[in-house]
Amino acid sequence: MMFHSKKAAGFSLIELMVVMAIMAIVMGLTGGLVTKAVDQQTRQVELQKVRQLFKRLSYQAYYSGFPINVRMQGSEITITVNQQVSSMQFEQLVFSPNDYLVATNSLVTPNSYKILRADTIQEYKLESMFTPYEN
Repeated sequence: MMFHSKKAAGFSLIELMVVMAIMAIVMGLTGGLVTKAVDQQTRQVELQKVRQLFKRLSYQAYYSGFPINVRMQGSEITITVNQQVSSMQFEQLVFSPNDYLVATNSLVTPNSYKILRADTIQEYKLESMFTPYEN
């Protein structure tokens, strides 16, 4: 003879709702940290892009024989080479407005740029393509 229990195995609706509420609270607490980390990583990648851009422009000016004008303003860099204009947009970086000249000897003037971040200004040096010879 088989006996069937009327008690069903599983979770009640209240138990499931409590678990969902706990998960929502935990996700809310950690979501801001994840977003902040992603923004910081994006900012680092964009700073590396700026360094690589100026290095590439230094090579281009040196080998083409044409000076290159660069304007940094807001979240955009505008590049003018031999009357051809191109631009790059950035998601995280906000530049202090300034104009740069990449000369045919590969020198960039001025040799630093500034980023506005959280009510502060951070300055970054632009490395030269060639290291100067010193005795």
